[in-house]
Amino acid sequence: MDALQSGVVELLRSRRGGDSGNKDDGATLALVIEGGGMRGMLSATMAAVLADQGLVDAVDLVVGTSAGAANATAVAAGTIGAFSESYASVFASPEYIGAGRMLRRKSMVDTRGITARSAELFEWSLALRDGAPRLAAVATDVVTAKAVPLTDFTDPTDLADSVIASSQLPLAGGLPVTVRGRRWLDGGLVEAVPVASAAALGATHAIVLVTRPFGTAPAYGSADRVIERYLRRVNPELGDLYHSRPDRYRASVAEMRAGSHAGVHTLTFAPDAADPIPGRTETDVDLLRAARQAATGTATRMLAEAGLL
Repeated sequence: MDALQSGVVELLRSRRGGDSGNKDDGATLALVIEGGGMRGMLSATMAAVLADQGLVDAVDLVVGTSAGAANATAVAAGTIGAFSESYASVFASPEYIGAGRMLRRKSMVDTRGITARSAELFEWSLALRDGAPRLAAVATDVVTAKAVPLTDFTDPTDLADSVIASSQLPLAGGLPVTVRGRRWLDGGLVEAVPVASAAALGATHAIVLVTRPFGTAPAYGSADRVIERYLRRVNPELGDLYHSRPDRYRASVAEMRAGSHAGVHTLTFAPDAADPIPGRTETDVDLLRAARQAATGTATRMLAEAGLL
């Protein structure tokens, strides 16, 4: 294990072994969660494994992008185990996802519907209770083309709107959404794995949950060229960022895996290359359940390798 990674491990051991309410050690530990549509089930499952082992209690800050923002909210609410199951049991449905929705003149992904149902079923309001870790949902500001961590939520509606902003896919999810007086699209356009946003909020150390096997990156095909052209009409800088997304992703995750990114010490968990990986709009329930089982095993193995079991 890299010395930088071991710093996160030692911090976790120290906090788990002591008084979980006393974190006066000078560090700020973040849980950073990638999304990726239905692929976010993998990071939700890994987060559930961490919660089962009592490691989430050591965290000061939970930061997520896109589906990772929904996962982060469930972590802060204390309902991540049940939420990780819901990808297959609730949301892998043509009611929420699929080309058939477009035949009914609706967006391919019902971001608002998924968010509203999640908030209702999994008690997202608990994420705002006293004693919960600080929570942030990272979205892309359409005007500045910057990733912005939305935090310090005023009420459950503000929280839900911020998760929608973080998850608003270009084209597939519809037009940019307006929240807090600004226009937003999916945070993954700029920062799929929001360690830099966690750093901006004061994180010194981070447990990072990515949803692609190490060494892989987003593909770039014909549909992506359509999205890039659309983004260039919205803001040319967004088009440039989208085009460079695979290279930026590969480089940043490599740094996280090595133990440091954006000045933050990182311990990174990822699915195994042999694990089933759901697509962004996956609705195959059997595949999703198999992927959840595999992600549970992979996260448990990685915790054991880090000496955290």
